[in-house]
Amino acid sequence: MARHPARRAHILALIGAGLLIVTFGTMSIELGNEMARRGNIDRQSTTAGSYLRTLHRATSRARICYYAWLARNKPDDASCYSKAIGELENALSDYSSFRSVQERVGANRIESLNMVGQNLQAIAAWPSGVTEMPQGGESLLSALDENLSVLSRVSTLNQAGRVADMLRNTGWQRRLLLLGVLTGVLSLIAAGWVLDRSSLVAARAEASSRDLALRLRATLDSLSLGMAVFGADGRLWHWNEQLSLILGLKKDFLKLGLHYDELNAVLVAGNMSFLEPFGHIKPFLDRGEDVPPVLTECKGPDGADLEVCRTFFFAADGAASRHGFVLTIADISLRLRSERALGEAQKLRALGQLTAGIAHDFKNLLTVILGNLELVTDYEGPEDIARRQEYIFAATHAARRSEALTGQLLSFMRRQTTKPDSLMFSDLFSFLNGLLARVIGSHIMVECCDVAGVWPVRADPAQLESAVLNLAINARDAMTKGGKLKIEARNVVFAMNTDLMSLPLEEGRHRRVVSDPTPLPAGNWVRLDVTDTGSGMTDDVLHRLFEPFFTTKGEGAGTGLGMPMVLAFSQQVNGRVMVETGTGHGTVVSLWLPCAATTCKLEETKVLVADTAVKTEACQARVLVVEDDTAIRDIVVTIMQMAGHEVLEAEDGKQAIEIATQQEKLDLLITDIQLPAPFDGLALSQVLSGQHPGLAVVYMSGELTSESTSLPGGVEGASYLAKPFRRKELVQAVATALNKN
Repeated sequence: MARHPARRAHILALIGAGLLIVTFGTMSIELGNEMARRGNIDRQSTTAGSYLRTLHRATSRARICYYAWLARNKPDDASCYSKAIGELENALSDYSSFRSVQERVGANRIESLNMVGQNLQAIAAWPSGVTEMPQGGESLLSALDENLSVLSRVSTLNQAGRVADMLRNTGWQRRLLLLGVLTGVLSLIAAGWVLDRSSLVAARAEASSRDLALRLRATLDSLSLGMAVFGADGRLWHWNEQLSLILGLKKDFLKLGLHYDELNAVLVAGNMSFLEPFGHIKPFLDRGEDVPPVLTECKGPDGADLEVCRTFFFAADGAASRHGFVLTIADISLRLRSERALGEAQKLRALGQLTAGIAHDFKNLLTVILGNLELVTDYEGPEDIARRQEYIFAATHAARRSEALTGQLLSFMRRQTTKPDSLMFSDLFSFLNGLLARVIGSHIMVECCDVAGVWPVRADPAQLESAVLNLAINARDAMTKGGKLKIEARNVVFAMNTDLMSLPLEEGRHRRVVSDPTPLPAGNWVRLDVTDTGSGMTDDVLHRLFEPFFTTKGEGAGTGLGMPMVLAFSQQVNGRVMVETGTGHGTVVSLWLPCAATTCKLEETKVLVADTAVKTEACQARVLVVEDDTAIRDIVVTIMQMAGHEVLEAEDGKQAIEIATQQEKLDLLITDIQLPAPFDGLALSQVLSGQHPGLAVVYMSGELTSESTSLPGGVEGASYLAKPFRRKELVQAVATALNKN
């Protein structure tokens, strides 16, 4: 068998590495021998250095103690001096050995050595007492200290030189090192060249295949979703352990070569497999047709929410044996719960912002109500009846708009729709004509065109007024330097379904957006236009126009809810909102509302029927009114008394039971649901119904809506009255409740 090229490269690499090892090993052995030869000298040099430091310390201490004795004349200083002189005398015996070491290591300071010897001999002849220091002793100690310092410096320099000489290679060592290094490096380079030229392709292919397999396995095992790879014949190629965990499969069920149909047979939820049959997949594999991934959501065998995705893959060379598909299954139960929680959080956030915006409008309406009622008190004369009626009408209308605002908030929270009425534009424009002038301001001219021939529309009057006011306020804000606001309505008939985007554009207003891209159904429509002469909208603003909470106004100047509320109104009446704008040419916002001309007679009939019901209800009944709010209770009591009923009243459930107990007969109970403890309205009605069989009940609450027909815990056959209510609505609710009993 031929030797693999990589083996040759390995042999060359081993030769080079061996040469390098021998070279550096030889150098290390020689260096060790040199260090051993110089070890003895270093030890003697170390002993001499210690002797030198001892002499230096004793000399310095003798001088310091002597000068201290002269300054303070204390016995401790005299004793210190005597001890230091004694150490110098004793050191004279070792001087000869110290001198010989210094000369051998090459100190070359004979003069300083001689002076140290002479000084030590002179000091040895001194008396030991400090008071007996001979004349010139201070100079002798100073000279001795100086000579010792010179010897210490020279000894240090010589020791450093010896270390450098020890580490310095000899000539033959340098040549051997250079030769070994060059030979080893050349051998390694040759080995690398052989490996690169002879076996690079084979090694890379082998490493690539191995790395690819490892990466694939690591990737599959690290995924949080289950994955299985099938070939074109439906046999299992690869899979990860997460697939068994998600699907609840047995430990050894998945194995190489397992057919897709076998897996499909065990994945059953609700008596139905949630994987598509292999027969649906095979035709695409046979044709080599690449189609988009198939993604489905379903319930797994254990009831978990699963997301199943099937994706095809095809070999680049077209080989059918390398075609197949990948099946991924993810448990999305946690994600769905998180999305639902996020949706609720976003709804609460939107509700908070919506409430803030409605609160702002509600305060404005309260200002209108209170202002007009105050003006009524300023005109008390008989000649001011017309003016008083005007102010009272304005306050009443603002109160009705307040009711509509609270209804919009409840509708947003509970996803409820309002009941539209047939509305004549003449009534709307007669109201807006006076109101807009006060809202818009004197710097903008307001024009409400004649709408005498415009068809009626089926819409909630308060919501339509609110929509027009929102559009008018937006137009005002777009005309900061003044301008003209024009409101007009006209009849439009479409013989066929019409795309509003295809209608002709006015000159200058070349940008348009429609709330619903679907064609407008054929039929009779009323187009209500609000036109301003402002600066127009940019493309970015136009495309985000209906986005909730989007506003171009400053902080605190707008809520971004005006256009979304207009959009919501148009959707409730099955209409459209169309906006046309152009830079420097102003903006036209058009409300397309379905015509309700055929409902006029029906509305008149309903009014007659309602009036008849109110009149037939005029029979006298004994009524108990329970309401903790005194003002509301007084209004209900007054309306019932005006209707000819005998009225009893109570402020809470406990008092109501006491009053009802004293009555032999009670015909009707009108109660608020939210009453102080211990009895709320529902509990109170149950108790009184047991005491007075056949008792009719009317429930009142601000949480009720016009669509409310029942409540858990309520009396069967009761009527429901949403606050705020009008006299007509209260009378109708009472009549309905009495007629049921």
